[in-house]
Amino acid sequence: MHAVEIKRDSSSLRTAVARYALITLVPLLIVALYSRVLHVNQTTVALTFLVLVLLVATRWRLTYSVCLSLLCTVLYNFFFLPPIGTLSISDPLNWVTLGTFLAASVLVSHLADRERRAAAQSEARRQDVERLFEFSEQLLLHDDLSALARTAPSLIASVFKLGAVALYVRQQGRAYYSDPNNELLPLERLRLAADEPESQANHAAGVRVLPLALGMQSSGILAMTEGNYAEGMYEAIAGLMAIALERASALASYSHVEASREGERLRGALLDSVTHELRTPLTAIRAAATMLISQPEIAESDRREMYAVVEEESARLDRLIGQAVEMAQLDSESLQVRPRLQSLREVIDLALEDARSLLRYRAIEVNVPEDQPLVAMDRELVRRVLRQLIENAAKYSPAESPISLSSELQQERLMVTVSDRGPGIDAADQPFVFDKFFRGKQRERVQGSGMGLAIAKAILRAHGGGIEVISSARQGTSFRFWLPVNATNS
Repeated sequence: MHAVEIKRDSSSLRTAVARYALITLVPLLIVALYSRVLHVNQTTVALTFLVLVLLVATRWRLTYSVCLSLLCTVLYNFFFLPPIGTLSISDPLNWVTLGTFLAASVLVSHLADRERRAAAQSEARRQDVERLFEFSEQLLLHDDLSALARTAPSLIASVFKLGAVALYVRQQGRAYYSDPNNELLPLERLRLAADEPESQANHAAGVRVLPLALGMQSSGILAMTEGNYAEGMYEAIAGLMAIALERASALASYSHVEASREGERLRGALLDSVTHELRTPLTAIRAAATMLISQPEIAESDRREMYAVVEEESARLDRLIGQAVEMAQLDSESLQVRPRLQSLREVIDLALEDARSLLRYRAIEVNVPEDQPLVAMDRELVRRVLRQLIENAAKYSPAESPISLSSELQQERLMVTVSDRGPGIDAADQPFVFDKFFRGKQRERVQGSGMGLAIAKAILRAHGGGIEVISSARQGTSFRFWLPVNATNS
């Protein structure tokens, strides 16, 4: 640091010497020009010197322009006021001329310097306003309180060119620093400053400590190294930071309230959906069981048919319960993904086997390149995704129409498409098909819980992938999902 200051002082000294040399050389050149070449009158010389003083005053400090005024006065007297070549003045009127010139030069220097300082202050204020605007704009990008607290110290240090910044958030009881190697104030001292704004913790050499408060409520403390700013600038920074923290806290509270409301809505929808969907297989099972019990002499073929009904509807019940459990896992973010290198064709074959009862008389077209590389995925989870898409294609398309499955590599992603030739999905329904419990306009025609596609989307997102729907009226529907080829999820 000492070496840097010495270097800065040396540079400032060289600049000053160069400027003094320049304001000495230029008047001498003017004197040489006017006395030996152009031979102008005294008024022209005086105006030229005044213009020179004005130019210097508008660009440099008052010291330079005053020195130049004195030098020009001496040169004007010596070379242009009789007796020429001496510093004496024979005509009393020339004393008035010389005095007027000196007074005008100094006055012009003072006025120009004041305007220059005003312009510099105006420019500094403009830059301060721009910095505050940039700071507030960046703060608005963060709605999460934790993300805001982590980012704000570095943002303040960067925007306002400060050495180090520390932020203590009272709600979290944590401190965040722009420079981990320069904490400015320890956590306990920041906490004390937040709890007792008038304590000595608010005073530290070279460190500005500012409470973050809106009204009577304190949200924390902001500490920063001193910068070349006015007191109002620091208060503006603290005010914006306090507003940002309060905004993030309010948004978090609002999000919790909305999440609670959404949870209540989803629980109601789940209860309604599960109740509605469970009644159908339960009714079929009860009817089959009643017939088997009440009619022991029933024909063997009918008995087997009743057994098949019980088996199919029991499997359907098992799937519904499994989907409800999966949905609960997704809501609690407890879904575990265990990726291993797998062959997509093998996973497709397993999913087709799972959906065999729905695909008895339907043509299935599978187009997977033989040289397709293995992809990291959780086999059971992706198998569920494929089974859901295949079952949807079977349910929502004519029994005689084929279902096609294809895959290809695109930009380090494995793209998998499941297509049918059904009536398609209404354009108004497409943005909502992956929402929980959404059934669309075909709810009454096709049985389902409305959970399958939401589960599929959550599984794919957990893999780092995604899913989309492409559909048009009477042209069929395609669900396309992708997985990263170099996935390393664990």
